[in-house]
Amino acid sequence: MNPSSFRLGVAPPSAPLLGDRAFLSLWLAHGTAQVAYNAVLFTLLVVILKVTGSSTQTSLLLLLFVLPTVLVGPLAGVLLDRWEKAQVLWAVNAIRALACGALIVVHGYLWTVYLLALPLAVGTLLFNAAVMALIGTLVPKERLVSANSLYNFTLMGAQFVGLVILAPLVLRLGGDKGDEAMFMMASAMFALVALAALPLRERGGGEKETSWVGLRRELSQALQLLVQDRATILALVQLTIGNTLVLLFVTLMPRYTKDILNVSPANAAFIFAPTGIGALIGLRLLPWAARNFGKEKLVPMGLLGIAFSLLMLALVQPIAYFMERAPRPLNPQDLLGLSLLQLLTMVFAGPLGLCYAFLNAPAQTVLHERAPQNMRGRIFTAQGIISQSVSLLPVILIGAITDVLDAFTGLPGIVLTLLIIALGLGLAALINFWLLQRWGLAEAKA
Repeated sequence: MNPSSFRLGVAPPSAPLLGDRAFLSLWLAHGTAQVAYNAVLFTLLVVILKVTGSSTQTSLLLLLFVLPTVLVGPLAGVLLDRWEKAQVLWAVNAIRALACGALIVVHGYLWTVYLLALPLAVGTLLFNAAVMALIGTLVPKERLVSANSLYNFTLMGAQFVGLVILAPLVLRLGGDKGDEAMFMMASAMFALVALAALPLRERGGGEKETSWVGLRRELSQALQLLVQDRATILALVQLTIGNTLVLLFVTLMPRYTKDILNVSPANAAFIFAPTGIGALIGLRLLPWAARNFGKEKLVPMGLLGIAFSLLMLALVQPIAYFMERAPRPLNPQDLLGLSLLQLLTMVFAGPLGLCYAFLNAPAQTVLHERAPQNMRGRIFTAQGIISQSVSLLPVILIGAITDVLDAFTGLPGIVLTLLIIALGLGLAALINFWLLQRWGLAEAKA
């Protein structure tokens, strides 16, 4: 047993991760804040789609959630290493609580919604980076895979609760005032997280840099560390792909339900609920899979699985067409009150989430293993900035591309868009496999 674990307040390797009270508090704060954030984002997407009827406008909203992190993120990352990260948690959640409070009044005006995306986006960037940095101080190195699995498990679970349960339920029960009720509830949740974070203290953080000179040099150090190591470079690319996929999925999900399934975009989260369930199952299996296959190999395996799932989602209409003409049990129409199209979509959405679980957590573990403790704020903020910057172009273009394909090809634009994304992910998976072998990064089975 390592005495230093107790000196720093870190649970020993044999103890449950949630047995440490500080880690438990961090986990609860992270989950609650993520539920609130996803519920707010879904509500805004539904409101804007109803008002404008345009995928381009929903892409613009996501762009405005991404762009501020690119503009102010570099300075925020350096400041994060100068501040107590536990204090950052309560400060940014207090700010997000105020922003949601303002949305209660002004959400009917598009430009004010876009303006309020700034504090929500920057607050989310700092919050996520602070949580990731704190995980590295609370968890021993040999348990980082399990800790990152739990982090992503919580992230996916929070997305499921926020997107599938909380936001649709509040919007439905609240009627015309459902959006205001959701913003009010999210504001209260962020305020609760801010209060819960007040007693937290960073452990083993060492001395904080207090000088305000050399900010550019400090950010440069973090970027150099990120790009000088091949394993870190590959992890950055993988996390960027994962971040882009999430943004594209959130953008296209309401459009898919409207154009392919002929149901209201407000039901999109319910239809794609198996994505969250699959992700939770995948994250539960992740430690076992990492031991048996090596965590580095899980990422390209996940990419191939996501590509196949998107291919099936793109082809759901012709698959349903042939199944409708087949004898039972190949034709399970109106099962559980769902149409065949809806049922097939839910079946293909499950593996999509499971495979995504194999993409993010292993790459995050690589960064945790290689990031010095006094630079983790900069490292994870820089990673977030790079991911958000690269995802800008796809997010900007995806709505417009879908609209153009819909208008000029005679086919549902969403189908062709999904086929293009699936092809790109398949190629990315093959390149990942090749680089693992060429760079000697393929981890042997435990």
